[in-house]
Amino acid sequence: MIEPGGIDISHDFAAVLCSLADPQAENPIAGAILSLDADRLFAAVRYHGIEPVALPKLAALVPQEPPYTQLLVDVREGQLLANAHAMVLEAQALQVMTAIETAGLPARIVKGQVFAKGIYDRVSDRPFTDVDILADPAAAAAIGEILTDCGFVLHQKEHFDRSERNMEQKWTRTDDHNVLIELHGNLVHYAGLRRRVSFGYDEYVLAGGNGDHPAVANFMTAVIHAAAGHKFHRLQLLVDVLQAGRRLDEADIDHLRSVLGKIPARLEVLVCLDLVCALFKDEKAAHIRESLSEGKDYRRSRAIVTPQCVIATFDDTGHQSRLRRHAFRWAQHIVSRRP
Repeated sequence: MIEPGGIDISHDFAAVLCSLADPQAENPIAGAILSLDADRLFAAVRYHGIEPVALPKLAALVPQEPPYTQLLVDVREGQLLANAHAMVLEAQALQVMTAIETAGLPARIVKGQVFAKGIYDRVSDRPFTDVDILADPAAAAAIGEILTDCGFVLHQKEHFDRSERNMEQKWTRTDDHNVLIELHGNLVHYAGLRRRVSFGYDEYVLAGGNGDHPAVANFMTAVIHAAAGHKFHRLQLLVDVLQAGRRLDEADIDHLRSVLGKIPARLEVLVCLDLVCALFKDEKAAHIRESLSEGKDYRRSRAIVTPQCVIATFDDTGHQSRLRRHAFRWAQHIVSRRP
């Protein structure tokens, strides 16, 4: 069965890509992979950030001959470097967060590192290239002092720096600028959009039920990251939503309903669930979506971003994907704030 606005996941390019991206999905049929252009498929896998999950599946299905041999080698080498970099980042994060917690400052690590450990069965399935810290804006100066003491320097553009407006600071190691810590006052970086939906430290704690529902905090973070931080430009963003949703139990879903009465992000949650249901045919995502009231003014906005335009971000030659995703951003600005 195909969801409204969805895709047939048994025969086309998107079907293969989604089955490669889903950590819990069965391997796609080898014939479906071999019928696709190898260079295009591997380019999509890399662009969408799904190499760690896709690589073992591809290695088991494609023949060990050109062009697949070199493509597999390239992906493996990239993964080795990514894993090594993640280990460096984790060590830096431990040092910084230990100092922040000792000082009693309101801050949490969010996104990549937390997702890797909390919503994926294998930590290596979720690569991350930086450390994201979400903090109360009032603590930013004190955390900046800690980062400086730990060997980091604040990176700011010489002209048109938007760090303050976006509530996002980028800190890099003085001896290695590839080691990046992003300090967020809010995961919604667009000031205009924050007038409708905000997700800062207080909202994160609220979503997590003061520690009683960490799975909901992860789910809401994944949703905000995909729909309000970015514009669905990588499939990995929706795999995060998929995986976070799979960790919700019935008590979490009840708490999520309560949270959406206080954080006006129902549109973003529903659009993410629509896309996950269409792309991955996930029963848990469908159950969560059915458990939430839809809201009377969301139907048209939810139809703007289609599964096809998410898949097409890596080769959007006609700019149709970009136009749809930017149109959704405008819809986010004008939709009602009412829960």
